[in-house]
Amino acid sequence: MKPKVLIGITGGVAAYKAADVVSQLVKANCDVRVVMTDAATRFVAPLTFAALTQQKVLTSIFPDTSSGGMDVIYPHLYPATEADAFVVIPATADTIGKLANGFGDDIVNCSALSLKTNCKRIFCPAMNFQMWANPIVQDNVTKLLKYGWHQIGPEEGRMACGTSGRGRLSAPTAIAQIILNSVY
Repeated sequence: MKPKVLIGITGGVAAYKAADVVSQLVKANCDVRVVMTDAATRFVAPLTFAALTQQKVLTSIFPDTSSGGMDVIYPHLYPATEADAFVVIPATADTIGKLANGFGDDIVNCSALSLKTNCKRIFCPAMNFQMWANPIVQDNVTKLLKYGWHQIGPEEGRMACGTSGRGRLSAPTAIAQIILNSVY
């Protein structure tokens, strides 16, 4: 049976790199679904991920219609409750704070609250180095690690804002390999 991987994409410029991760997971025979925050859709269109996964991309906690399957009526529960691994790419400072404090005000964070207990939880931070160094962000990262989340990155390097430092998203190939190692 194919491992089920749910990718949560949030609103950071590194969101475009999630397409490469998704593509690699699909090629490795994973059943990949994607949920995106509204902010993420401003960086990359949901159609990109629908084309890569051959699956509908969920962007809202509210159903498109009042009839249909469980995934149509309850997008905040399905596919999250069936995932073997849940990965947030990029994990912005905002999303890390919401995850660490149990907020469920968008499809990515609500999906995180709906995961089964044995689901692997992975977050891939990406943000400006000053945001990454902020003590509040670091406290929230510590909380996620305490709750059993696994962290990939961030790395040192040049960022889209023109600065350099720790905050750059890890390489998509490295992220995909760690995900594959967690589900196979």
